[in-house]
Amino acid sequence: MKKPVLIALTFVPVAVGAVANVTLALPGIGSVLFVVLPLLTTVFWAWLGARYGKSAWKPLPALLIGNAVGIVSLLVYLWQYLLVPAAAQNLALVTAAQLFLDAAPLYLLGHLAVLFEAQPQTVGTASMAAMHVLSFVYMAVVFGLGFLWGRKTGRG
Repeated sequence: MKKPVLIALTFVPVAVGAVANVTLALPGIGSVLFVVLPLLTTVFWAWLGARYGKSAWKPLPALLIGNAVGIVSLLVYLWQYLLVPAAAQNLALVTAAQLFLDAAPLYLLGHLAVLFEAQPQTVGTASMAAMHVLSFVYMAVVFGLGFLWGRKTGRG
């Protein structure tokens, strides 16, 4: 697969996150898509990691390029959410940064994220930041496993 196509495909989780956010308000189908889309994205992300593993790129650049959208999304989100006062936050930036991370199965990761709060069973700043970090780590691990599988099965 050509490198520009591989790079373009790294934006698929952003599109999936956008669809998941928009359809969540739809009765019935929104809940189904909220569960199914992240699972499909996980499979796709592992497949894309394998394609990167079969590419001619060296491992470190391939992993960084493959996860660049996620890295930028996470950094922008943490910058806006943790370092910028609420009144000065750019809502468009926060929303755009959130889309990549919404492609991960938040319903599974949310149980871990609340463990970072001082108050039990509370969703606050710490759990929201943890949710985004956990989502990125999840996506990076899935991509990395796919990458290793692609390297193992050879180039082609």
